[in-house]
Amino acid sequence: MLAGGKMGDMKITRHIHACVEISQGNDRIIIDPGTFGAPDLCGATILVTHNHADHVDPELLKPGMTIYAPRSVAHSIPVECHIVEHGRNFTVGSLSVEVLGSEHAMLTHSMPIAENVGYLINGRVLHPGDTFQPIKDVELALVPVNGPWVKMLDVEGYLKKFPPKRFIGIHDGIVNDRGLAINKKFLTHLGETYGSEYSPLEEGESLEI
Repeated sequence: MLAGGKMGDMKITRHIHACVEISQGNDRIIIDPGTFGAPDLCGATILVTHNHADHVDPELLKPGMTIYAPRSVAHSIPVECHIVEHGRNFTVGSLSVEVLGSEHAMLTHSMPIAENVGYLINGRVLHPGDTFQPIKDVELALVPVNGPWVKMLDVEGYLKKFPPKRFIGIHDGIVNDRGLAINKKFLTHLGETYGSEYSPLEEGESLEI
């Protein structure tokens, strides 16, 4: 699916699980290429939100790639990268990137809270990593919908308190086809309830904004 736009629009492509590609003209960003699978990274700038295998696969990262990641990731991958933290903003060609937050959502009370950052691209597209970034009225939010730390009530709470104009569900790589169908039903309902347009992109599908 490709929602048409005009020259200079941003194109957002869903890949597997939490991996998303954002491009504008010749500038390409790929966020969270993890071990569940990733597209061809050649020529793209890589952004990593945190140091979990489903968000970063060290074997995919090669010398010469431009990579931005929090400190905990930088210490665990075999190549150099630019270390980011909340408020450390940068640009990738025509794409501006704002770095947000510092902590992963809680997994269990017995496990330490991991480092996690989100990325806001051109002030329009939000990838939060594994948390819900408290930004209201963002144009397009990539919303985690499944995982050990998130349930549909959490998604509802986020959409109710910080409704984006439009959202795509991500972080669903551990769900089978039956679960994905249930997700679509609930996310459609929640979008309609809280006034946020739900775009049910599947792996490999794109839209432009």
